[in-house]
Amino acid sequence: MNSGIFNNPFMIWGRYRKKLFRYYLPVSFQFHHTQMDGAHAGRFLANLLNEISQLK
Repeated sequence: MNSGIFNNPFMIWGRYRKKLFRYYLPVSFQFHHTQMDGAHAGRFLANLLNEISQLK
């Protein structure tokens, strides 16, 4: 999906699944390293996990 020198970050998720007593949601998050670094991405994914956990 490389359409230029710097692409906007994007996230794609799949179908959630239940295995035993847990739910799983596959997530793919892609960004260019000049837009953000791993700490920003990690913080975003941690916040996403926190928001999803509060839906229960």
